Amino acid sequence: MVAAICAGVLVGLLFLSYLVSSGLLHRRDTGINLNSQGDNTPVVDENSQLLTAQSVAEVQIGPENAQQVIASLTRPQAYRCTIENTLYYSGGSSVMRCRRYADGSAVRTDTLNASGMVQSTVLRVKDTVYAWENGETTAYQGDWGSFSDDAAALLPTYEDVLRDGVELQSASRQDVEQEPCIRVSFMQGGYRCVYDVSAVSGLLRSAAFYSGDTLTRKVTVENLKLERPDSRMFTLPSGKSVWGE
Repeated sequence: MVAAICAGVLVGLLFLSYLVSSGLLHRRDTGINLNSQGDNTPVVDENSQLLTAQSVAEVQIGPENAQQVIASLTRPQAYRCTIENTLYYSGGSSVMRCRRYADGSAVRTDTLNASGMVQSTVLRVKDTVYAWENGETTAYQGDWGSFSDDAAALLPTYEDVLRDGVELQSASRQDVEQEPCIRVSFMQGGYRCVYDVSAVSGLLRSAAFYSGDTLTRKVTVENLKLERPDSRMFTLPSGKSVWGE
């Protein structure tokens, strides 16, 4: 019975993620694995976030080379952040928040309630997923399948801009709260998408989706810390560490 309930929670979370992300493609891969061959692409040491930002700053960004520059960036192996989704509709808006903790092959996503407290958790370790509601002492366990970490966090998979057939409408360098970013806009699923990709962390900084001139959804990534999360974040409700410790 407990397993069935937890399975229902997971299915609900996945379905919600799919609805919010409808019109966008999601890859299971959470990193950039494309090799750039462009002459105007910076040489980036993936171990140096500062060098990444400096290299991008030296390149003139435009629609003709922005995809190559983004492909040269690398997501950090370990970090934590807060992700906020705002959905706009006639007469109002609603906000959904979650926290992400990434450490190599393990990624934890906590969905938060209106008070900022953890409501539910999805934890992926390689090809295994665990899910539970706050307060539960057991977790549902199953195969991860083709779902993505980004979809679990209601986060656009910004590397989709690198897919064949995606044509950029515009591209430029843009500082977002004093953080150097690459801003690109393109059409996908009937929406005009505007992504800000951080040249410091290689992560999505913000995204906006428009139906015509109307803003329908906005995503922001905040409180980013490029450090290894506390090991307790990768502990199951039973107290067992997913690292087998």
